Amino acid sequence: MCREANVAFVCDAAQWIGKLPARGLGGCDFVSGCAHKFGAPNGVGLLKVPTSQRLNPLLVGGQQEDGRRAGTENVAGVLSMLAALAARERSLTSGEHESRLAWRERFERDLLKELPGSEIVGAGAERLWNTVSALMPEADCQQRWVVKLDKFGCAVSTGSACASGREEPSHVLAAMGRTANEAGRVLRFSSGWETTQGDWRSLLDGLGKVQASIGEQPASRISR
Repeated sequence: MCREANVAFVCDAAQWIGKLPARGLGGCDFVSGCAHKFGAPNGVGLLKVPTSQRLNPLLVGGQQEDGRRAGTENVAGVLSMLAALAARERSLTSGEHESRLAWRERFERDLLKELPGSEIVGAGAERLWNTVSALMPEADCQQRWVVKLDKFGCAVSTGSACASGREEPSHVLAAMGRTANEAGRVLRFSSGWETTQGDWRSLLDGLGKVQASIGEQPASRISR
């Protein structure tokens, strides 16, 4: 449809590249990727740009990067990114992400069983294998869960990095029909290629210990 209308198609693939096969993304005009999302250093990324398109640079000066971005290239970062991406693509080719999806699904089943009142956001929908968004049993307790889990060696978040520092409920959860009260109960668990099945179990054990310290046990249900 974009080609018929002579409109460039831009795909932000930061959450996809390095986690799922990249085949098909080449059909987009512009594709952006973020290196630290698949194990490379912070501060480097990639942008596919068609030769027929020009960009208005945000950093101006010299003619590096064909005039798209001034400044000296981060050679070490770029090479690290390429090495990490090659390693991830090998893992994807061998199907390692499928076993990690099974680990996440096992974690979700055990979470619902061991923490009555918990709920998986988007259960039953196609989701990335490395993240879980869950409603915790007790209302108004996000920070309590985060602080208590940290003491058990589990670093979790209340949402995406993009929303850090915001006090209002997630607009994404609101668009999914979640109330402000429910959004205030959500925790996000993110894993990576280095995460093991044992790490998922340790997280579940930590959640159980926190739940025991809170002492509230409402009924469980699954979100569809």
